[in-house]
Amino acid sequence: MNNQKLYRGVGLISRYHKSDHSSKRSWQLILKPVCASTEIELTNWIEEKPVKKNQPKAIFASCQRFGQGQNGRIWQAPKGGVWVSAAVKREGLYENNSQLYGLAVALALVERIERIGVDVKIKWPNDLLVNGQKLAGILPRLFFRGTKLRLLRVGVGLNVFNNVPKEGISLKQIVGDKKMNINFWSSEVLIAIERSLDFLDNENFLCSQIEERLWSKKYIEKETGNQWDIKGIDSIGRLIIFNEGKEKILST
Repeated sequence: MNNQKLYRGVGLISRYHKSDHSSKRSWQLILKPVCASTEIELTNWIEEKPVKKNQPKAIFASCQRFGQGQNGRIWQAPKGGVWVSAAVKREGLYENNSQLYGLAVALALVERIERIGVDVKIKWPNDLLVNGQKLAGILPRLFFRGTKLRLLRVGVGLNVFNNVPKEGISLKQIVGDKKMNINFWSSEVLIAIERSLDFLDNENFLCSQIEERLWSKKYIEKETGNQWDIKGIDSIGRLIIFNEGKEKILST
């Protein structure tokens, strides 16, 4: 592994971001060599210095000891991956629905990865898979003041050239050393987070694009083992499934 792939810093991430992306937003970035959780670090940072309009915040970690996944599961986060928690000020939406936001980030990140020729699919609600193995995970969170949305937060874990468990896969395993610069992929995640906001303004387009990229047309219930056909995604990001004339709508 050469030094360029291993060395990282917020200045390098910012340089990649500005060279590849024109944005009205000015990111405030922090990089931790190691931390328990970027989610915890971001919460502490926001409490000290609230997020301002067009000044989103993101905390990267070279590795996390207790990265957080869906439903409180531990996300393995060793060196060589992109582990980040971000917060963007967003007002005007009233729907208390984090899964649609998670799908928006998922689709935006899929677009970035497709650019290097990787056929990546979305496992509802917000995992990215290649050949049935997990490449990335997304943890969305919405924060409200009363009924009004005030802040979007999202945690993203992307396997780049880190070691992965048997159910996981990294970009290096898929495409070799091509574009394995960690700063480049850190920037790509920031671009995806920004792009996801555009998707939220066009829910029909978002849901149709998600449906095209679903990793399977079948859904298996963990509790019963029953298999359902996937009909699609509704306007707030819920999964519509059916079996023998019976329809069910799933939410996270």
